[in-house]
Amino acid sequence: MLQVVLDLEKLRQPYCGLGQFAQYLGDALIAELKLRGIEPIILARKAQLDSFPGERTLEANLWRKEFLQRPSRFFYAGTFEENLIWHATHQQTRFLPRHPRTPVLLTVHDLNFLREKASSKIARERRRHQLIVDRATEIVAISKFVAQEVREELNVGDKPVHVIYNGVARKVTEPVRPAFIQDDRPFLFSIGLVQRKKNFHVLVDLIERASEYRMILAGIKTDAYAGEIEAQVRAKGLSDRFLLPGPVSDGEREWLYQNCSAFLFPSITEGFGLPPIEAMLGGKPTFLSRRTSLPEIGGQLAFYWDAFDGDHLYQRFADGMRRFSQDPLYGERLKAHAGQFCWRTAARQYVDLYEAIGGVERPRVSSAA
Repeated sequence: MLQVVLDLEKLRQPYCGLGQFAQYLGDALIAELKLRGIEPIILARKAQLDSFPGERTLEANLWRKEFLQRPSRFFYAGTFEENLIWHATHQQTRFLPRHPRTPVLLTVHDLNFLREKASSKIARERRRHQLIVDRATEIVAISKFVAQEVREELNVGDKPVHVIYNGVARKVTEPVRPAFIQDDRPFLFSIGLVQRKKNFHVLVDLIERASEYRMILAGIKTDAYAGEIEAQVRAKGLSDRFLLPGPVSDGEREWLYQNCSAFLFPSITEGFGLPPIEAMLGGKPTFLSRRTSLPEIGGQLAFYWDAFDGDHLYQRFADGMRRFSQDPLYGERLKAHAGQFCWRTAARQYVDLYEAIGGVERPRVSSAA
């Protein structure tokens, strides 16, 4: 029987993109693997393994980390299991199979270090990424943009690079009005880790001009950047109209998606961009930066910013809201666009690759970029 190790170690961070990816894709993969008679083996931290009763598991502990396995491999690599495949579900993983012949399918989410890191650190990050690419048997990118960047920036040789889009799934949960929403004034919404790469600070200038709206920016405040935004908000006298409540519950998140007037996402570096698709799934007008993967994911129905000065931001916003309000079917088209991003479809494509790597002959859904 074919067996697949699923690296779901990022389940320990449920509120970040990789944690959401591990949760939703992991659930879909386990179901699809069982449907095809393939045994999933779950790699996760001890606290998360309790969520998989009855499944074979591996604890993602210190002793399984690659930097400790590497030197011992020269003395004893363990027994080679012919029917085992290892899925490294993101390029930052610290866990790889002990035996050097075990096939590895690697999912690459982004090469954001090319835009985020200082020039002195880019070479080091490139080497680290190259090491895991060297170990991979085949590679999956989560967008065509990422696939192209992987080919251009790393040496993949003749290894296949596939594209499998992420899915979208808003949890079936009862919407809960957040306590910080005290009235029914219209508001704009965004969500994500409040990091510099998300470029959220430019929205302060937009809200200053869009005086009929409030801005709700939800998400973990990870560093000093959130404080800079809050200082900018206070300096402009917008404290009652630009709120940074921190992380919100699933119910509050659902309420915010359902009741916002529009969704704003000015990020300057994304490998995919899940929150915009979640907003589109609810038929909400969605405004994105025209950067990295976002035009590919948002398609022709999203509205785009080409610059980040306040006047441009507001003009594009006003034009987009006007177009949306004049077309009664726009929201339905947004929902249809978002509906094509499906975790079940993604899981089927991944399992097709597992079977191909493992020599199982079945018709495949094409995912080659």
